[in-house]
Amino acid sequence: MKSELIIIGAGLGAKSITLEGLEALKSADSVLYDRLIHPAVLEMIPENAESVSVGKDPYNKHCIRQEDINTAIAEHLKRHRRVVRLKGGDSTLFARSLEETETAEACGASSRIIPGVTSASTLAAKISKALTDRRKVSGCVFITGHSKNGDCPYSFKALAELGLTIVVYMGVKNGGYIAEQLISNGMNGGTQVVIGSKLESDGERLCITTLASLGDVLATGEYDHPATIIIGDVSG
Repeated sequence: MKSELIIIGAGLGAKSITLEGLEALKSADSVLYDRLIHPAVLEMIPENAESVSVGKDPYNKHCIRQEDINTAIAEHLKRHRRVVRLKGGDSTLFARSLEETETAEACGASSRIIPGVTSASTLAAKISKALTDRRKVSGCVFITGHSKNGDCPYSFKALAELGLTIVVYMGVKNGGYIAEQLISNGMNGGTQVVIGSKLESDGERLCITTLASLGDVLATGEYDHPATIIIGDVSG
């Protein structure tokens, strides 16, 4: 029978994996899981399944590379019928899932993606707010704090003029720079910002501040990665 790769977004914490994701996880023959998966979710892995941590540490130059993960996926697909790739958050957003489904395809295996709850939604819900509001903000933009090359290759003028909520993933390092660029391109420095660090963990920290103060807040070191930043008055 043809092997299958199932990429599951486990959300954050112990309770936000979807029912579909949980069902697929419990049927796994092999599980390759991220560093930040909650221990309670890892306990749901079948006892007879092979499980391997392939978690990345973004600030450790010696951490596992995506190429290594792809190789591990290929090796597991040769040995197992159903391989689960368990990711934190949502498996369709900044998760490199397509690189992994392409690996499966190259191995002659099938693949499917099960989405999860992304950190932006979790953060907005924690402060009883939303990412959009038809009365004020009709849309939302998701960006990362750095590209593959480590820079921020965005048109900040376009972002500043959109009038939409901006969500920055992996933005601790360059959050201050992003704020400066948005302000210099016309965004109000008083625009409200919400920071969520280590969401749904014992180390969770939340902060509501302004765009003008974002760089100073991040510079304190109190809000470590993984962190999500929501920029926009609808959030505060």
